[in-house]
Amino acid sequence: MQSKLKTRALGKIKIYLEPTHKLRHGERSLFRKLFPKSAYLHIISDAKKEGILKASVYQTHSGYSNQGPVQLFSAEGDHSKLTLCVELIDTREKLEAFFLKHTELLRSKVVIYKEVEFWEAQ
Repeated sequence: MQSKLKTRALGKIKIYLEPTHKLRHGERSLFRKLFPKSAYLHIISDAKKEGILKASVYQTHSGYSNQGPVQLFSAEGDHSKLTLCVELIDTREKLEAFFLKHTELLRSKVVIYKEVEFWEAQ
């Protein structure tokens, strides 16, 4: 039996940020003042709430962002400045709406959009 391939166009955004980037707005309880939420966790949880098809976080092993110094992974080093990549996949319209809703959070971040093709076996 041979399956057929069904395709459709989707979009993908990649957001590059440091794991130490914390949210300092929103709920200001004592707990959140002492332990602010990581920006990448906020992005992932909001993507889930907004029905984004796929959200993932990837840790890099080396790199730099926004003209900063090159950061390298080492077993004994501090990895708090090593860039994370948050990847979201859905329709262009949903990704644009997500980006516009989070403009303040994403203002100084490198955000890349790319059209991708989604494959399904029939």
